[in-house]
Amino acid sequence: MLTSVKKAAHIIEAFAGDRRDWSVIELSLHLDMPQPTIHHFLSSLKELGWITQDRSSKRYKLGIKLWEIGCSAINFREVTESARSHLVALVDECGETAHLGTISTEDPKSVIYVDRVDSQQPVRIVTTIGSRAPSHSSAMGKAILAFNEMLREQVLRAPLEQVTKFTITDPKLLAADLQKTRERGYSIGRGEFAGEMVGIAAPVYDHAGKALYGVGIWAQVARMTAEDIRQKAPAVVAAAEKISRSLGHVRKIHS
Repeated sequence: MLTSVKKAAHIIEAFAGDRRDWSVIELSLHLDMPQPTIHHFLSSLKELGWITQDRSSKRYKLGIKLWEIGCSAINFREVTESARSHLVALVDECGETAHLGTISTEDPKSVIYVDRVDSQQPVRIVTTIGSRAPSHSSAMGKAILAFNEMLREQVLRAPLEQVTKFTITDPKLLAADLQKTRERGYSIGRGEFAGEMVGIAAPVYDHAGKALYGVGIWAQVARMTAEDIRQKAPAVVAAAEKISRSLGHVRKIHS
């Protein structure tokens, strides 16, 4: 038996074929589902804005919400494609695995890793594409939060999870740490997400000037001393700036 999610997906997919509008009876016959079931799902999808109904004909078609979601998916792919060559170059320059991450406005407490280019180091953090980490505990998340006031305020108002013994869980201390990040242009994560690893990350801006993405590298403590950070941080910042420009961001020059 199909799950509720699969049933809803099959109904939505029916509108992506040759026929773009359906009645309840037609969908019931086409999908071999009872009419009450079809009507129940259409009502829920209509309430979410994913499906609309013509007032006169009573027929259903896809709503604007799905168009918006589709556009987001295309833009998201463009971001990863634009960033890939710069991630490769960052790995070549620093010798450490490079990541691209983002924080969504729906869940500011999490940073999502959306792309990765591996180094040849025998010991490294291997993140799964699509995996999440508490945004306040990772260099990647802190780089974005530091330069995105809206996301930062939401995170600072919420309880901060203790991921490792080094994780900053005091909102005042986190705010101070994010201030230091803004001053130097990049974040540093010292064992706050993974106890034996140190990360550096910098914000990536979209065409509207919003810091929604980040670029970062991770390494074992032995490979990320204060001197290593000083030497490698400019490359991380430069990679972030190049990706930002590829997304249409124009850096403002103040006179």
